[in-house]
Amino acid sequence: MADYYKGFAGYYDAQVESIGGRDDIEFYAGLAAESKGPVLELGCGTGRVTVPMLEAGAAVTGLDLCPDMLEVARRKVSRLPGPIRERARFVQADMTSFSINGRFDLIVTPFRPFQHLTTPEQQLACLERARNHLAPGGTFVLDIFDPDLDILTDRGRVNEFGDEPPTTLPDGSELTVRYRTPLIDRTAQVCHCEMIHLVLHPDGHRDRFVQPFTMRWTYRFEAEHLLALSGFRVREVFGGYRGEPVGAGELVFLAEA
Repeated sequence: MADYYKGFAGYYDAQVESIGGRDDIEFYAGLAAESKGPVLELGCGTGRVTVPMLEAGAAVTGLDLCPDMLEVARRKVSRLPGPIRERARFVQADMTSFSINGRFDLIVTPFRPFQHLTTPEQQLACLERARNHLAPGGTFVLDIFDPDLDILTDRGRVNEFGDEPPTTLPDGSELTVRYRTPLIDRTAQVCHCEMIHLVLHPDGHRDRFVQPFTMRWTYRFEAEHLLALSGFRVREVFGGYRGEPVGAGELVFLAEA
């Protein structure tokens, strides 16, 4: 995980910022606004969710392993009004082994960073760390996708797919993102994926950057079992960020210790 998105943070940020329709921003900002204490975001990346939670009034600690991603997040926060900036803190650490002073009333994992943990041992280590940092009465939110076996067994995904609408970068370049899944390990429940950034520069020359990454899929009751083993009790589970029933594409667990 240490090299994920190293050197790609700017492209990644432009890509995710263009995904304006995700319902999770409102969901996490609402939880942050209701929180009675500080918030910890695991896998905060470039601050896509961190900033709205800060603007909702919470004190937020964003944790990520990639220094390039954290640098982008810090730049975003630096442009916020002073009273909001003062509530932000960033920590470079591994989500399986971090230790931060204090407890948090809300711990969240937006946009599936938990799925970069590719073994049950790593998953349990992360959940144990989260439980140890959760304040009494606090809420832990585990956010993963609901596995779709039709997609996961689609051999056509060995080829590039999924042109998203191009994004214009600050220098005038045009970014197009594609994906491919060259290998799926069904036994380990791990997808070996590639995120492909195609950049058309203003002078007409083109660049192609390929970011490999792995993601483990986890089924609903498998996740509930992992949470129980880690000392959590699942309070609610949704299929989306507006309270949809399971089956809507996401798995969003609200748990307490």
